[in-house]
Amino acid sequence: MKKQWMQMASLVLNCALILLVFWQGARLEDLERQTDDGLEDLEQRLDMGLEEAKKQEAESAPTVRFAQVRVDTASRMLTMDVTVEGAEGAELPADLGFCSPGEPYRLSWTQVHLERQADGRTLSQTVTIPLDLEAGLELRQLDDTVLLRLDSMVSLLPLQLSDGGASWHYSSQAEMFYQCDWYASFQDPSGEEAKARNGAFHVYRNGKRVFTGQETEKWYVLEADGERVDAMRFDCAPGDHMRLTYTCEDAFGLHYEFPIREQVALAWDDMRDCPLSHIPTVTWPE
Repeated sequence: MKKQWMQMASLVLNCALILLVFWQGARLEDLERQTDDGLEDLEQRLDMGLEEAKKQEAESAPTVRFAQVRVDTASRMLTMDVTVEGAEGAELPADLGFCSPGEPYRLSWTQVHLERQADGRTLSQTVTIPLDLEAGLELRQLDDTVLLRLDSMVSLLPLQLSDGGASWHYSSQAEMFYQCDWYASFQDPSGEEAKARNGAFHVYRNGKRVFTGQETEKWYVLEADGERVDAMRFDCAPGDHMRLTYTCEDAFGLHYEFPIREQVALAWDDMRDCPLSHIPTVTWPE
């Protein structure tokens, strides 16, 4: 009897131990789940915090705008209205240095003192600087904070391409390239619409010019060799690179050639876009 009782007690104890193990396992899983959820929630909060911090930093960062851009081609100087705007309550130093990329404020080749406007958050000044078409530019504060970095001063010129292109198609069977509906539109550095003068479209095949058409007053229609054209076709073999550019002048006489689009002809009646910078080649008037 005693032996049976001991066996029963041992069985009960084993069952209790098994239940305890299962309970501890479930508790561990629950703790792990809570830990994972907590870590995930913490990660989300950190990500949201970083995003919010970046957003606040972007919102609080001063913005720089340019307007009323004028070019003196004789002296090769650029005059423009520069406006720096900060967030509400932000402290903006009024001294600004125009520097070559990477150079500190103390080596700036033009320094200006901006005038604070009535709203308290905007500073502006009319600035005249040397215009180097091949140089970059940094705007720095006294503490060497970079407010703006430009790879090329061409970005400050009165004409900036806002949109442009043409409709085109390649037929591998006929080995012909068809083009029509040419267009180009422009804006100044402030984003206002700008007008180009003496505009013309050019088509290059493998780097060699094969067509030039002057703009007319009628949208999409060009004039070539004294005749008006609304479509053109060119010999084009698979692998040929076809490029469209636009040449013009601004109101001050600078000459521009804007790369608009380049594609390589494929063998299945299709074309593939080529990487293309829309920064123009700019030359001084003779």
